[in-house]
Amino acid sequence: MCGPGQPSDDSTPSDVKVESNLNSSDESESNEATKSTDKHHQRQTKNSPKKEMNKKYDDVMISDETSLSWSVLSGVFHGTLWCVLSFYLPFFIWSLETTRKFYSMASFNYDPKRSLFDNTIWTYGTDYALATITGAFAVWILRTSSRSSRQEVKRLARISATMLILYSMSTGAGAIAHHFFLTVESRNSLAFRLLWTVCVSTVYLAAAPMGMIGSECLQIFQPRSNCSRVLKTMPYLRNIYWFMYGATGAFGFAKGFLSFQRPACDIFIAGVTQTPCTFYFMAFLFLVEHPGITKFMKIYGNVGFILNAHMFFIYPFIVDHLGWSMAATNTYLHANLCISWSLQGLILQRIVKSLVEEETKDEKCQKELREKKVQ
Repeated sequence: MCGPGQPSDDSTPSDVKVESNLNSSDESESNEATKSTDKHHQRQTKNSPKKEMNKKYDDVMISDETSLSWSVLSGVFHGTLWCVLSFYLPFFIWSLETTRKFYSMASFNYDPKRSLFDNTIWTYGTDYALATITGAFAVWILRTSSRSSRQEVKRLARISATMLILYSMSTGAGAIAHHFFLTVESRNSLAFRLLWTVCVSTVYLAAAPMGMIGSECLQIFQPRSNCSRVLKTMPYLRNIYWFMYGATGAFGFAKGFLSFQRPACDIFIAGVTQTPCTFYFMAFLFLVEHPGITKFMKIYGNVGFILNAHMFFIYPFIVDHLGWSMAATNTYLHANLCISWSLQGLILQRIVKSLVEEETKDEKCQKELREKKVQ
C-alpha cells in the first residue's frame, strides 16, 4: 500500500521506457541525417574532381585560344611594322636623290626611262646555280634526318629544308624572269608579275621557317640540364607567329605596295624584313651548348646568316660610285648569296646530324646495358 502523497512504483518503468524510446528515435534520426550528409558529401567529393578537371580544361582551352589569337595578331602587326621600316630605311641611309633613283615606286608598272633589269647570262646563269645548290642542301638535310626516329628532329629538318626550298624557288623564278623577259613591255605583262611575285614573295615567306627553326631549336635544347641560363630565358615564339609575320610581307608585295622600278631593290627590302628571325636564330646558335656543335660551327653558322646584310648598303655604292655594270653587280650579289646560303644549309645539316648521332649513341648505350643485364 502506498500513501496518498507517494508516487506509485508502477509508473517508473513506463516513464523510463518512454524516455528511452524518445532517445532512440532521436539517435536514429540523427544517424540518418549524418548518413545522408556523408552520402551527399561523398557525392560532392566524387563530382568535385571532375568539375575541377573540366574547369582546368576550360581554362587551358581559353588560354590556348588567347595565346593563338595573340600570336596571329602579333605576327601581322610585327610583319607590317617591319615592312614599313624596311620601306623607309633607304631614306635614312642615303641622300634623297639616291633613294629616289634606286627606290622609285613601280607597283608592277615599269617605266622604260627608269626601270633597269639585266638579261645577261651572268645574272640568270648564277640564279639557276643558286636554285640548284639550295635545293641540294634541302635534300641533304632531309636525308640526314631520315636516320632519326624522333619527331622533333624530323620536324626541324623539314622546316630547315622548307627555308632552303623557298630560296630555290626564289632564284629559280628570278632566273626565268631574267632569261626570258627581255623588254619593258614584257615585264609589264601579267606573266612577269606572277613570276616576279613568286621570286620576291618567297623571300618574305622565308622569314617564317627561319624563325620557326629558332623556335624548334629552343624546344629541343631548353629542357636539357646543360642548357645555359641565358638560353633558358629566350622567349619561345609559336610557329603561327612566324607564319603570319612572313605572310604579311608576301601579301603586301603581291598587292604591289613594295614594288620598285629596279626589281633588284624589291629583294633588298624583302631581305630587311628577315632581320628579327635572323637574330633570333643567331642568338640561339651563339648560346647553345652541345658536343656536336663546335665553336667553329657557331662562327661559320652566324656568318652565314648575317653575311647578306651588307648587300643592302653596298648596292648603290658599287653602281653609282664604282660604276659596275648590272651584270657584274648581280654576279657579285649572287656569289655572296651562294656563300651565305651554303653556310646556312651546312650549319642546319650539322645541327640535325648532331641530334641524330646523339640519338644513335643513346640507343647503343641502352643496348649495351640490356646485354650486360642478360649476362
